[in-house]
Amino acid sequence: MKVQSLEANAAVSSDTTKDTVDAPSAIISYGGRLYRCSPEMARIFLKHAREVIERGDEQLVPLLHSGGIELLFVSRVTPYSLSEPE
Repeated sequence: MKVQSLEANAAVSSDTTKDTVDAPSAIISYGGRLYRCSPEMARIFLKHAREVIERGDEQLVPLLHSGGIELLFVSRVTPYSLSEPE
C-alpha cells in the first residue's frame, strides 16, 4: 500500500500486507461465519460482549477484523466463540 504525506515533496512507500499476514491472529465464530482478527481486537470484542450479557442487555458490538468492521448483535442467547487459527 502506498502512503503519501501531505507535504509537497514527501512520498513514502510502505507495504503493510506482510505485517498483517504474519501477525498473530484469533478467530471469532459468530452466526456461521468466521472473523479473523488480532488477539487485541478479539479481547476488546469479548470484553464488551461479556459486559452486555452481564447487564442482561442486547446490543450491536463492533468487531474490527481482517475484512473490515462488523456490528454483531450480542445477547444472552447469541452463540459466539473464540479460537486460534489452525
